[in-house]
Amino acid sequence: MRAMCAALLIPVIVIVSGCSDDGTSPRFSSFAQFQQVFADDCASCHGPLSAHANLNNTFQVTMDSAALIASGFINPSEPSRSLLIQKALNVTPHGGGRIVTFTPEDEGSVIAWIRKQPDPYAYQLFAGRIAPSSAPLVDGNPSDPSWTGAARITVPINGGWADAGEITIGAVYDGEYAYFLLQWKDDGASDRRQPWIKQSDGTWRVGAAKPLPYDGWSWPTPGNSELPQYMYEDKVALMWNTYGVSTVAGFDQGGCAVTCHDPAREFGPGKTYFYSDENRAAKKYTNAPGEIADIWHWKFVRMNQHFKLDDQFVKDWQPYTGDPHNGGRSSDEGKGGYGDNPATNGIPTYRGRTAMTAPPFYILDNEKQAVTAAELASLPAGAMIPNMITSGPTGYRADVDARGNYDAAQSLWTLEIRRKMITGDTKDVQFDNLAREYAFGVAVFDNAQIEHSYSSTPLRLRFQP
Repeated sequence: MRAMCAALLIPVIVIVSGCSDDGTSPRFSSFAQFQQVFADDCASCHGPLSAHANLNNTFQVTMDSAALIASGFINPSEPSRSLLIQKALNVTPHGGGRIVTFTPEDEGSVIAWIRKQPDPYAYQLFAGRIAPSSAPLVDGNPSDPSWTGAARITVPINGGWADAGEITIGAVYDGEYAYFLLQWKDDGASDRRQPWIKQSDGTWRVGAAKPLPYDGWSWPTPGNSELPQYMYEDKVALMWNTYGVSTVAGFDQGGCAVTCHDPAREFGPGKTYFYSDENRAAKKYTNAPGEIADIWHWKFVRMNQHFKLDDQFVKDWQPYTGDPHNGGRSSDEGKGGYGDNPATNGIPTYRGRTAMTAPPFYILDNEKQAVTAAELASLPAGAMIPNMITSGPTGYRADVDARGNYDAAQSLWTLEIRRKMITGDTKDVQFDNLAREYAFGVAVFDNAQIEHSYSSTPLRLRFQP
């Protein structure tokens, strides 16, 4: 089912243009000669007249050198690990299999040319080492002294509903824990996650996360998720390659786009809704059995009050198998620590101990109490009762500490994260090799269930001694 265009999952297409690169390999005296190798070997599937020519998510043999360098298909620091090489050799699973016309001489010449190109991985996050006594508090306050001198990167994000066009990330570590600081702009903190709402006729209903889109639609970009009919929460996700036996092939070169599959785009990255049959919707999953991508998923309404985020992962999946709603998304062992406020005879069952109506838009599980019919009758139309009952995650699902804080004066979110460098969970990335570069991606969900703004190129974490 994974067709050829699912093989190269970087969201880039480039129209051919002239270029005058210095061809520096033994065989190439110009970029045109380099390009000709791929025109000869790959044009049947990746050429301008192929079936994939109009997609915006596959390698095109017409890409000029600047676009090729920026795309993530090549890796000048480790040329043999370039996705362009690994696909041709079928080292990374390739819908077209091993390209038999791509000879060892071709491979050597291409590697030599790649080695001399600028590194496309501009977004390297350097985590400086700090003393444990200087570790930042995970409270959403960026004023800790350890953040003052910490290196930061500002990463463009796009493709979703976020107000922000970029996110700034910093990192430090103390030998036992790694700490991260994320900041991004938002015109408001979104917390109305699908509450119970009293209607004008006295009945109650649960607010929809968003107006139900038609099957086959793609996310509108940008979306206006702050309108009253959108009732969800702000979220952030970091996705990590896990390396070792569970490494996700192509992740280091293509980032989290390699886990994005849309049947409407021949299983390449896409944004298609299909709520009547979620096997036909865009979903997250890896590309081979055993591949695992670690996800740190911060959820403002469901998790923030417990100073945690949701430790999850993405695994291999195929449409029409298993759970089509989640696709390859799954959660680490343990409980999420949140659930709906259930209905009793069509009305909400619980209220908070000190507050009946929202905000806040959650009820702590150890403070919930039955709401009476008389209390509900006393409320005006439009009153809202929280629909989330929370207690905090448990087990491996609670491995990551986090706290977000919204500064209304600056329209700015600050999120602090802490996780042990090494955990006991096989679904987690392990920061056990300080010499390694750890590839990851970041996404911002602005009052959105799935319509995230994301980093389109892989980011890299490096630990400084």
